[in-house]
Amino acid sequence: MALTTHLLTLATALWFEVDHTDGTGVSAFFTADAELRFGTRSFHGSREIDHVYASRTARGPRVSRHLVTNLHVTSADTTHATAVSNLLLFAEDGEPPRSTVTPAVVSDVVDDFVLRDGSWLIRSRHITTLFAPPDIQLAVPTH
Repeated sequence: MALTTHLLTLATALWFEVDHTDGTGVSAFFTADAELRFGTRSFHGSREIDHVYASRTARGPRVSRHLVTNLHVTSADTTHATAVSNLLLFAEDGEPPRSTVTPAVVSDVVDDFVLRDGSWLIRSRHITTLFAPPDIQLAVPTH
């Protein structure tokens, strides 16, 4: 139970970084050689992950709230863990308040964690969209 709580706290802190700052600190939640995958697009290492969020910021003002729920640890040992969570994303370009009141997407997030120097970090994150309107414009590349 303590591991589940810790990993959920880590996941929500990462999304807080994206929603409340420019997201450029997100790579600190990952190992230096991590993979971040949105749909069929993959980004590898801190540099590429930082670039994803710098590009998102360069688009201009955006309001987003990434709501993570139902985190379930599917495997774990003393130095590795895998967890699946659900992500509900409310997002729209522009300044608040926005008129969007339905989720932009609902996704599964599979995180592989590794314990390094006493801290859990994400070694790989795969985000698979389950529900999305056909005209959705996400701020990160997915294809």
